[in-house]
Amino acid sequence: MHKIEDSAGHVVANDTQNSVASVDQAVVSLANLCASIVEVSTASNLPIATAQSALAHASAGLSNLVASRENMAAATREIIRVQKASTLSIVNFGCPNGLPQPSGMKSDQAVGRSETA
Repeated sequence: MHKIEDSAGHVVANDTQNSVASVDQAVVSLANLCASIVEVSTASNLPIATAQSALAHASAGLSNLVASRENMAAATREIIRVQKASTLSIVNFGCPNGLPQPSGMKSDQAVGRSETA
């Protein structure tokens, strides 16, 4: 069992929550930028190719952020796995019941633990 101080657990939990919120805000901002590029191009009667490069780059950034969000979800699952194997296993740091589980998956499977652990 890993011995982790309560205060350290709070720091990791806060940093995790702030990181997820930042990635989510970035996703929203880039999605808005993509929409704005299309709306301004349409309202300005620009030929379709004129803003295509800007839209393509912004949408590529959006795709990368969505992938980053998936990586944050995986990192959060790993953090929860470490927490459950530590002295903090019964402490709730603000993610009630951990992360929502995909349908058909047991809670222990989602964090990489066997039922005998």
